[in-house]
Amino acid sequence: MVLHTLSGFLGTGIVIGGYISQVARLVRTRRAEGVSGGAYVLWAVASGFLLVHARSMRALVFTVLLISQIVACVLIAILATVFRRSGSPGGAAGGL
Repeated sequence: MVLHTLSGFLGTGIVIGGYISQVARLVRTRRAEGVSGGAYVLWAVASGFLLVHARSMRALVFTVLLISQIVACVLIAILATVFRRSGSPGGAAGGL
């Protein structure tokens, strides 16, 4: 594997790790304070557009990265909304 491809997958793994830690914190604490669901939805939409571009370039690293970003962003936005609406302590009232 070429070094730049390996570094791309390493970077993708680090990004996925960051999203996993955010999801784990949300699930563990059931608190959505400080999480902007709207921002995560916007990032998911932007990642969708970038995914179309990555697929047209047949760039596997970016395709994997963007699919993981879309899934993570949507999951975080949903969890933040659910925990806010459930009245969990720390979950501010309101939607996304």
